[in-house]
Amino acid sequence: MASYNLKYNSDDSIIRHTIIGLLADLNNKVYFYRQLDADTRKAIDIPFYYSIIGDDQFLRDNFLFSTATGPDCHPSIAFADGNYDVVPRGVVNLTGMSIDADKLVNKRNVGSYTKMNSDGAMEGYTAEFEMIPITLSVDLEILVSSTLDAFKITERLIKTLYKSNSFNVEVGHLNEATYRLNSYYAIPEDFEIQTPIDFTFEDKDKYKISFPVEINSFIPSFDFDSERHVGNRMFEILSSTIPTNSGTTSGSIETSKITEDTITGVMVNKVLKPGADFNQESNPQAPSGLDNVLPLNSTVNTGLVVIQNGSYNQEKILISTSGTVSIDTSNFAGATSISILEGGAVNIKFYSGQWYIISSSNTTINY
Repeated sequence: MASYNLKYNSDDSIIRHTIIGLLADLNNKVYFYRQLDADTRKAIDIPFYYSIIGDDQFLRDNFLFSTATGPDCHPSIAFADGNYDVVPRGVVNLTGMSIDADKLVNKRNVGSYTKMNSDGAMEGYTAEFEMIPITLSVDLEILVSSTLDAFKITERLIKTLYKSNSFNVEVGHLNEATYRLNSYYAIPEDFEIQTPIDFTFEDKDKYKISFPVEINSFIPSFDFDSERHVGNRMFEILSSTIPTNSGTTSGSIETSKITEDTITGVMVNKVLKPGADFNQESNPQAPSGLDNVLPLNSTVNTGLVVIQNGSYNQEKILISTSGTVSIDTSNFAGATSISILEGGAVNIKFYSGQWYIISSSNTTINY
């Protein structure tokens, strides 16, 4: 099994991952220099651990069996065999947690995450979520061997960490959701340096640097009912512009198509479509099965064509299949003359005892 898809019980603990992110950030930034002799100046790294108070297994794994050959209790020249503490070292202890309600935002935000499917592959998803801001209060204690080391480490902390620092952690369980979470922390202006002035040979007091740290982070709450796969994409958007019925109009409905590559504008009629029955390719023909289509012919329909009153909200489509057809506008609202050119069409609707023009194509209308 690949290392990326290993699953552990601790994967879905956001607080644990945030503390680990703090330890990793401190491990990369906190160190000091020690002059060993006239020609040698060495960088002393300070490892940081979470508080091991009451955790016997952590003590055994990290100190008792720390040998070059692994956790097998074999003595090694490089390490002392026994329970000993590393100095210098840093210890982080969580003391409290609170929700910062003043930083709450709208819960209808959309966030992205990944999770493992049934075939073991990682896939991306989006869902609505709410970011719940939290504040983690921790006490940070650095144990050193001398007052000089305490001074050097305090100066390094101020130079490197003052005043705000941020880090990112990958959190979540593979079967639910994995995502990146941003956190930040700031060190205070006051440091406490403890030095054991009075001690005996049995006294185990140490030089310490102590200060509190607040970690600002978030706990996201996903609404998995709104989950969508990132592969669900909108490849095409169609929008139509219908000319207003004022003055003299002639032309087709202008339709814009928005695709992945470009935006195009074409002159089409959304109700009518070209057919093989006419000589011109642009001539519209009524779709089959529509009872509200009225084909007209200038040879048969001479003079003004009278459109009888219809029923409430009834619609009709008037089409000129040959020549120019004139419509009697005595029962039309607003229009004084309507001339449908060959291949043109008018879409009308009956309302309040009159016909109203909804749209037109290749038609001359006067008001």
